[in-house]
Amino acid sequence: MRLEERTIETALGAILAHNVADASGRRVLKKGTRLAAEHLAQLDGLGCTTVSVAVLDLDDVHEDEAAAQLGAALETEHLRAGQPAGGRVNLHAEVDGLLAVDAQRLMALNTLPGITLATRTQRAMVGPGQETDMAATLKIIPYAVPQADLERALALARGRPGLLELWPVPAGRRVALLVTGEPATLDRVREDFVPPTRARIERLGGALVAVETAIQDVAAIREATARLAASAELVIVAGQTSIMDEDDTTLAALRAAGAEGIVYGAPVEPGNLLALAYLSAGTPVLCAPGCARSPKPNVIDLVLPRLLAGERLGREEVAALGLGGLLGKLDM
Repeated sequence: MRLEERTIETALGAILAHNVADASGRRVLKKGTRLAAEHLAQLDGLGCTTVSVAVLDLDDVHEDEAAAQLGAALETEHLRAGQPAGGRVNLHAEVDGLLAVDAQRLMALNTLPGITLATRTQRAMVGPGQETDMAATLKIIPYAVPQADLERALALARGRPGLLELWPVPAGRRVALLVTGEPATLDRVREDFVPPTRARIERLGGALVAVETAIQDVAAIREATARLAASAELVIVAGQTSIMDEDDTTLAALRAAGAEGIVYGAPVEPGNLLALAYLSAGTPVLCAPGCARSPKPNVIDLVLPRLLAGERLGREEVAALGLGGLLGKLDM
């Protein structure tokens, strides 16, 4: 592709490089327009004698055609590409799920000249029932790209598993909530945690099937957790559960119940005092910090979708939350 200044008489079929406005400043021709006879007549009527245009070489692929081909190559079972416009194609999630991005291939694609792909963050929750169903946006920067560069991009996009994959969150996952605390506070703490917890679970297609309370005691928490785990696929423990030490009462109770893979502390704000463990049958137990009583984004919004999708999170996965883990303003 070449940018040239051409006379009006020789610009037929070329692509307008810049917007053209009339004397009042109103745009009359949009950049990217392939100039036809009526466009040239407009330019002549405005008193233009020359115009800046993009001229495609024989091996160039127009921006919209390149975007359409790449968008189609990026589609997977649950991701669909929209129609190209101005060299852009958006990719939308057809179901609620977690976005998985092959970061290495994304980097390789974005180092190709004139081709860009911007995605949501790794493991972002997207879909028709979420805040957005847009998973990524593809933009061809110039008005055309060489066929050879497009072929390199297509090779990256066509690989499977996809450069972008969507992991659906199965509907109907059963979640139980155990609220802990001192006897005098249990009713209030339950009222604090149940509504936001239920809302989060239902937004992800799950169901809060049981809510129990237990005093802040190792035996009481152990027995209640084991009982709830028998009828749920995930147990959330909330209340006085902000874990500050591995010998915390809640973690001691989970160990007594046979829990393994215990992780406490997360590089996320709000939500540093999260803990996570797995019972011997594989049922995850999520110990929610106090910020879980708020509907504002916090560590629960990063972890809960992944657990409901069936992903097992360990120390490395929790540690990786630190990149992008500052979710809110710190008051210090």
